[in-house]
Amino acid sequence: MIFQFKLKLFKFIQKIFSFFNFKLYYSKDHNLLNNIIIDDIIDVGVAEGTNFLLKNFPNANYFFIEANKKYYNHIEEKLLPAYKSKLFKVAAGNFEGKKKFYLSGPISSFYKRKKINFSNSIKVKVKTLDKILLNEKISKRSILKIDCEGGELDVLKGASKILKKVSYVVVEIRLQNIETYNPSEIINFLYKKNFYWQQIIKVYYTKLGIDFLDVVFKKK
Repeated sequence: MIFQFKLKLFKFIQKIFSFFNFKLYYSKDHNLLNNIIIDDIIDVGVAEGTNFLLKNFPNANYFFIEANKKYYNHIEEKLLPAYKSKLFKVAAGNFEGKKKFYLSGPISSFYKRKKINFSNSIKVKVKTLDKILLNEKISKRSILKIDCEGGELDVLKGASKILKKVSYVVVEIRLQNIETYNPSEIINFLYKKNFYWQQIIKVYYTKLGIDFLDVVFKKK
């Protein structure tokens, strides 16, 4: 009875959020990489910061890569003074040029998605991750984290040199309302780069089931 009540309450609140073009999730955390030593973290799709990385690796060097200017003030005022870090105001992708960037409240993406009303768009600069970090020294004890609302595979395709350096990749893999890739494409791409699925560290649920996962891939 308690579970049924919670489920009905969750669905009711989700309908209210949907009316205002917001999406409601609940999530479950797992092991958060807290038993490894990391020197550098490349965070692609920073938003307001990736909490489990900032918490577990406060002394790491951070390379923040963010295309949405809405988050720049927060990164510059809150993250840059608190961590050894650099901010790159550019989008990471699989080419160099400019591309239309869709905006909907806190969500931004190069790709439109079902059930999200992307009412605004802007043109942003795009570079490959290899080009963005060309002059930066990246340790082998490093993590590449990617959360780009559907653009994860594009980022990986533009990061061939970076993938040779890093030891871990943490990537958001979407299972619903995604048409830019099949989850198996990301898994196979990283497998060919000698990265193996290690563990799921976070699961995001909606009323339809699992919406997306944060997955750790480890270099063999």
